[in-house]
Amino acid sequence: MKTKIAVVGRGEFVNLARNSTIKFKNSDIEITVFDCGGDLSITLPRILTKLEENETDIIITGHFFKVFLEKRTSIPVIKLKVTPIDMLFAVQKSLPFSNKIAITLPDLEELKYDYSILEELLQVQLHYISYNTQDELRQKIETYSNTKGTVISTGTGVIYAKEYGLSGTLIYSEVSIIASIERAIEIIHFKRAEENQRQHLKAVIDSVRDGIIATDEQDKITLINESAWNLLNIQKKNIIGDRLLKIIPNRSIREITQDEAFQNKIIKFDHITLNTSKVAVTQKGTKIGNIITLQDISEIQQIEHNYRVETESKGLVAKNEFSNLIYKSEIIHHTIEKAKKFARTDSTILITGESGTGKELIAQSIHNHSYRKAYPFVAINCAALPETLLESELFGYEKGAFTGAAKDGKKGLFELAHPGTLFLDEINSISIHFQARLLRALQEKEIVRIGGHKVIPVNIRIIATSNENLINLVQENKFRADLYYRLNVLKINLPPLRQRPEDIVPLTKHFIWKHRKELFSQIEHLIEDICADLLTYRFAGNVRELYNILERFTILAETNRNKLDYYRLLLEECIEEIQLHHLAENEKIEFVLKDNYKDSLAEAERSIIQKYLDIQNGDRTALAEELGIGRTTLYRKLKELNIR
Repeated sequence: MKTKIAVVGRGEFVNLARNSTIKFKNSDIEITVFDCGGDLSITLPRILTKLEENETDIIITGHFFKVFLEKRTSIPVIKLKVTPIDMLFAVQKSLPFSNKIAITLPDLEELKYDYSILEELLQVQLHYISYNTQDELRQKIETYSNTKGTVISTGTGVIYAKEYGLSGTLIYSEVSIIASIERAIEIIHFKRAEENQRQHLKAVIDSVRDGIIATDEQDKITLINESAWNLLNIQKKNIIGDRLLKIIPNRSIREITQDEAFQNKIIKFDHITLNTSKVAVTQKGTKIGNIITLQDISEIQQIEHNYRVETESKGLVAKNEFSNLIYKSEIIHHTIEKAKKFARTDSTILITGESGTGKELIAQSIHNHSYRKAYPFVAINCAALPETLLESELFGYEKGAFTGAAKDGKKGLFELAHPGTLFLDEINSISIHFQARLLRALQEKEIVRIGGHKVIPVNIRIIATSNENLINLVQENKFRADLYYRLNVLKINLPPLRQRPEDIVPLTKHFIWKHRKELFSQIEHLIEDICADLLTYRFAGNVRELYNILERFTILAETNRNKLDYYRLLLEECIEEIQLHHLAENEKIEFVLKDNYKDSLAEAERSIIQKYLDIQNGDRTALAEELGIGRTTLYRKLKELNIR
């Protein structure tokens, strides 16, 4: 791309400029000299039209023309500068005509040096004339003409001097013109580099889906991208330099302009809801503006939905959060607070507790409370798979690793969990042999697929659970001590439900509301009284067992009843069925399964109750207490089962 420079002047300056530009002819710089001779009100506008049509990069001219052109064009204009060399040459050329010399300049401050020494050395009289307009210059030269001196001036001043019979010398030299051209070339190269950078920046910000608005310290717009135009639904026009509130007179936008820096502030804007952020732009510690970003909430929700659909289809998402957990007890409150602190770290966590206490719920909540929440949560029950299958599931395998292997191989759960969380449920059930390989993977944070040789680094967080006391297993040589200490970095112990009876009522309310809302609305005011028997029950299966009882209750309960006794009796029966089931398992009573299922069940109940009745020597009150049921229920059972 050629560099196009225009030099604008009149009189002797035009010839000097044309001679000075010869050295640039064979370069990629195009320099055109324009003569403003004649009526300036006609010639200057014509020249300006040509300059704009030619896409001129920069204009070099004197003070007067600079002021005229700058008001009428966006093309940069630079002024010729008078140097000491120019002054010396001009004075030297003027001496043969007169020792009285007038130096005329629009701005005498350009004469940075004191030239009075020349008066002593050269025996000349220097007179300085300043002016603001062409007419003023003409008038002052006319007045000076009485001295019969000579004039050093611009091209226009030289013309006026000759009109009044004076000798005129051009104040500019070839040196100053070439210096101005070289300065103009530097400016053009700088502006082009700046423009390229600006265009690259514009392309980048226009490619971003988020709306971006940059403002200065007075909230005047300095930059706006395509997405911002579209999100704000405003007409495209030149708004650079306008105040933001003038373009978008919206109350919510007003709040943004008044606030200091912030993140993720939701505002309602006409037809859409926007998530907005604002950061300050500083230069050497001083604030010079702000960057405001705008996001369409519906797009964020769509992206999140797509991500959820993708991860849920793979089963790699944690569905529970701490806010979902139902509890009232202080002990669970302290446990959750501890878990939240652990979630903010990256250390391995061991969760212990009996079956049914909610260990996986806590694990999922920890994941969703950590910085890894946007990444996969991969869970595996170590007790549900044999060792060979567990190994291939965790570490994956290469193609052809074994008979029946997928032809392209398979990623293991360690790889799928990267860079999220791997949840190892019931880790106490894995064999001593497999524990050694698992330990290495946890220590090194790298795995090797079955049948492979490539080491694959993984960035994951491990959460493990155990329903047995691992330290006891270590003492019995059933669990490696080094693996135990690798897992037991941060420990959470979930207490059984029987140690936190205050959680039973809120858990019951939540379960009934979730599974049968019409029943909940019918008995909500009775639930605490209905739960009386649950509060004394020991719950060997913890929350899982409670939900089993409540599931039977919600299925069998009739909503047209409104009596407390009915619901209490029904819940008592549901509890007894669970108890009898536990007793049958504990006693391992054998019986022949008959064709009729009801007869088989009745026979099992009869055998259990008869056995316990014999132990209590026929004491029915003691038997009711032993079985944990009411005396009325016991009498009814004895009658139904024909037990004497």
